[in-house]
Parts: sequence; structure tokens; C-alpha cells
Amino acid sequence: MHVFLTGATGLVGGALAGALLDAGHRVTALVRGDGRDVLDMDGRDRIGETTALSGDVSEQGFGMAAPPTDIDLLIHCAATVDFAASNTVHEAVNIGGTAHAIALAQGWGCPLLHVSTAYVCGRADGVIGEARADPQASFTNGYEASKARAEILVEAARADGLVAVIARPAIIVGRLSDGAIARIDGFHHLFRLFGSPLLGDVPAVPQAAFAIVPICHVVAGLMALVGDMAAFDGARVHLVGAEPFAMADMLRIVADYPGTVPARMIAPAAYDPAVLDRRTGMVHRRIGPQFFDYFLRSPRFAGDSLQRIAGMDAPIIDEAAFRRMIDHCVKVGFLDWR
Repeated sequence: MHVFLTGATGLVGGALAGALLDAGHRVTALVRGDGRDVLDMDGRDRIGETTALSGDVSEQGFGMAAPPTDIDLLIHCAATVDFAASNTVHEAVNIGGTAHAIALAQGWGCPLLHVSTAYVCGRADGVIGEARADPQASFTNGYEASKARAEILVEAARADGLVAVIARPAIIVGRLSDGAIARIDGFHHLFRLFGSPLLGDVPAVPQAAFAIVPICHVVAGLMALVGDMAAFDGARVHLVGAEPFAMADMLRIVADYPGTVPARMIAPAAYDPAVLDRRTGMVHRRIGPQFFDYFLRSPRFAGDSLQRIAGMDAPIIDEAAFRRMIDHCVKVGFLDWR
């Protein structure tokens, strides 16, 4: 099968490109700029095994000078995951990029696999099913809001006859077996602060938890969708761990590592940014609007699409697995609390 893949130079796209190539698929990867790499789950650069086309998802037709014509499946992974990006950027990349992907899939007459996020639920808490996204919901940041609006575009295109599937990964962390991850970004930067004296007291509810999922499960789930798009047509598929991981347990585990000064969870009503020292106050002003809202919830993403159609269960991320993820980040020099 000939797969057209956007976002191949990102975390999910690179790992998926490697899996597609290993499965014998032909991959055309859209890349923006020169000198980019496509890293699989083992950190190997696979760009030489793809047909790399220069383009930009924010442009109509992805700005490709010579679009391919024999595509069997379009997988749209490209997005800006910067919570602090402007609404203009989110509109152009996450929403506009999805609109352009839909138009290309329609023109090629091929199915569309759209990679979204489980957090299109916004500030919802408790058990969250694989329901249609609500673009009018309350969102923590522009990233969540833009991904919800992008999903609505996909839903509309499917109503017009496009075969389409929406995949919703949770917060992506390292591989279950050894904690390895090819690109350290997003959640990991927040996690690094969990062991730093720069974070100090943060407003959090006792039950706060993060819906994390190993990159290996995300890729395996996406490959299951690739293998049977007809069966999954119209599905919104959560790619998540079996249970969210408690913030209190994360901080307890971090405390076992040399050099850490773990953050402390305090009741939101007791949090007073006015009493923070200058450096901690600066950190809180920078990351608070983007992340503190996640310290107030414990979403549990439910749904049986992946198990029912592909027989795949959500992985259990226990303490040993979480420690392997930390150990990998320490090994590669990302986490250095000494």
C-alpha cells in the first residue's frame, strides 16, 4: 500500500513511518524544510527509505509542487503541539492543515486517518467516551480547541462520503518495554520540572492524574487502523493506557532519584502566587496557564473500538514501567537533577 504521511518528522509520525516501512508499505512523507529526519521508535533515521516531498500543511494542496497521484491512504499526523502558540498558528496548522488533508484525500479518492488527541474533551473530567468532539466545550488551551474543531471537519467530510477514522492518543510517553522515546518533548518538559526546585508548591487536587500512553501502543493502534480502515470507518479511537497515572505517585517516584527537589501538591484554595519567590513566580507565570489546569482533573478515557475491532487492550502502565521511562530520560541526559 502507498501511504502519504504528514508529520513524519515528529514523534508519532516518525515512529509510525518506521512501522509502515517495516510492514512493507511504501511511504511518501511530507517534510517542511531541509535537513529533517524521520526517527522510528529505535531512533533510526528512516527518511532515506521514504519518498520525501517538501511542503507545508498550512497551504492548499500542502504546497507541493508535484503531488503524487497513486495514494492508497492519507495519514495526517502533522500538528503544532505548542500549547502557547497563537490562535493564528493553531488555526493555520491544526485546523487549516486538516482541511487541506481532507481535500487531498477526497481528490485522491483514498481514506483519511486523522491523528487527533484524547484531550479534545477539554476540561471534562471522569469517564470520557469516544464521543463526537464539542468545539464549544471549555478548553485548557488553543491546542485542545483547535484539535476539536479539526475533528468536526473530518466528521463533515465523512458525512459527504469520505472514509475516515479519528485516532485520539493520550499523553505520549516512552516505550513500555524500556522507556525509550525518539523525541523528548511536550509532557516530558513538564515532568522535568516535577523534580526541580523551580516548581515548588503547585495547585493540585489529591486525585489529579495524567492519561499517559506508551508510544509503542499508539503506533500499534495506528497500524491496526491502517490495516482495516473499512472496519474502523467513522470510529473515534482512544489510544490510551488502561488507567491514568496519579500525579502524587509521579512525584513520589521522582523523589527517589538523586538531586531531585520534587514539587509539592497543595490545595488550589491555598495557592497564592503572590508569595512565590521571583524565579518560581516566573516559572509559574510561564507554565501555569498551559499546564496547571491538568493538575485539577483525572480524566479516564473509555471506549472499546480498538478492542472490539482489532482485539487490542489498553496497556497497563505500572510503577516499574514508569521508572523505566524516567531511567531512559536520565540515560540520554534529558533528566539531570544533580
